[in-house]
Amino acid sequence: MRTLLASLLCALALPALAADGAALFAANCAVCHQPGGVGLPGMAPPLAGTLGERLQVAGRGYLPRVVTHGMTGPITVQGQRYTGSMPPFAAQLPDEALAAVLNHILDSFNAGTLPDGHQAYSTAELAEARADKLAPHEVRKLRDGAMRKGSGS
Repeated sequence: MRTLLASLLCALALPALAADGAALFAANCAVCHQPGGVGLPGMAPPLAGTLGERLQVAGRGYLPRVVTHGMTGPITVQGQRYTGSMPPFAAQLPDEALAAVLNHILDSFNAGTLPDGHQAYSTAELAEARADKLAPHEVRKLRDGAMRKGSGS
């Protein structure tokens, strides 16, 4: 009975947590990308101040696909090369939570660098990204605009 009650309470708390992108970032992303999105040299690239330009190159659909499908392959950010991989979070977090995390990262760490007219990500955009059947190495190709996916791209 206690397990059922605990599961029910967790399920009821998820929508409230999903709206809190900062808490979700702290719980799921900050271990690698560090608080404030400053990155971890040699392991995880910085997110702060780097995503506005990436959105212009890769298109709006890029970031939702990174968080849903993960990414693998070498990248260079602010002159430093990273060869690790980003795990997919589609199995751990619902679309609402993933949208909240992306919006937190963009609003908190990239304000002023975003393309003109940038709008917050919606759960529908994350659902569209989730529906794509991409491997992490295919998401890497999106990074340089080699193939663009998603609305506005």
